[in-house]
Amino acid sequence: MRKTYDVAVLGATAAGYVAALELARQGHSAIVLDVPRSGRESPLADWLPADVFEVCRPLRAVKPAGLEGAFRAIQFHSDQLDREALYRQRATAGFVLRSARLLRALGGAARRAGIDSLRAKQAPRHELQESAVALEVGGQTVRAALLLIAQDSPADVIAGLRLSVRSVPTANLSLCGLDAPMPRGQARRNIGGALHLIAFGRGEQLGMFFAAGAVLHVRIISGQAQAPADVEALSGLIGRLQRGGLLPQTLDLSRAVAAIWRPPGGVALELETHLAKRTLLVGTAGGFASAMTGQTLDPSIRSAMVAADVAARALKASQPQEVLADYKSQWRDVLADRIRPAGTSLQMLMPMVLANKAMAERFARAFLYGENI
Repeated sequence: MRKTYDVAVLGATAAGYVAALELARQGHSAIVLDVPRSGRESPLADWLPADVFEVCRPLRAVKPAGLEGAFRAIQFHSDQLDREALYRQRATAGFVLRSARLLRALGGAARRAGIDSLRAKQAPRHELQESAVALEVGGQTVRAALLLIAQDSPADVIAGLRLSVRSVPTANLSLCGLDAPMPRGQARRNIGGALHLIAFGRGEQLGMFFAAGAVLHVRIISGQAQAPADVEALSGLIGRLQRGGLLPQTLDLSRAVAAIWRPPGGVALELETHLAKRTLLVGTAGGFASAMTGQTLDPSIRSAMVAADVAARALKASQPQEVLADYKSQWRDVLADRIRPAGTSLQMLMPMVLANKAMAERFARAFLYGENI
């Protein structure tokens, strides 16, 4: 490829597409490189808080095609399923979606916006030059003025870029999830319109389930001191929810799809740098994931919007590297509160949430929007 793009985006993720679309909207040329991913984001059904659509025009543009429905409530359940607490908003609290469908919608929007794409079987080799970035992809060389890396873990990306840092923080957060066909009828209606959170009797774990159209999604979020959840633990949770009458007995788990992913929860807060020569780290590559919920879509998309703003200004500057350095302070203003840990263990929080309506509201808003508990 002889053309030099304004920006190359490494990662056909939600963050990658959003950054490219926002830059294209401002008149810049972009290419998205679709390379294999490393299991940091959910490949299954997922959710987004509603307020991200207020700040992300590319996401608003694909809203009808990329989402499965809205929810206004968070329903809390005790470990024994004998107590409940409800937080409900008048306005929409968030949306449920299927990850593959959202990415298809964003990819289609990128094509219509004139954004080029290139798929590769392996990660490209980077050459960060003084005046441009060169990436070797499947025998081709892609050149761009700037590079945004929007996938994989911070440790892998920093090692690949050979950045000189003292250390790279890691997160022990892991999620195990499952998508299964959801029977029609009352059971689907009972589950719809809410995210359901289940307390666990021990350890820093939290269960979740919700309906995304015709799909039931169930997941276990495992925190810092807890061994990663696995498919066996997930199966046990589903059985418990069925016995408690919260899930239908007629689930066809033979058609279910399961996955384990390990988001870099809160890593951005401790990462020494998000900057290389003509390069910014966004999405999971920059550690943008919630330490409390494991949510990657919301913080990744917000980081992409900030990066697109900074990159657009850098492209017009005589010293682009100096402008790129503004990214650190800008993302912290927008994102820091949304990815911080809760500060209190789930073992202490959940009994209070189930016993106190005000605490249920505070926890729900922390879960959704990163507000203080």
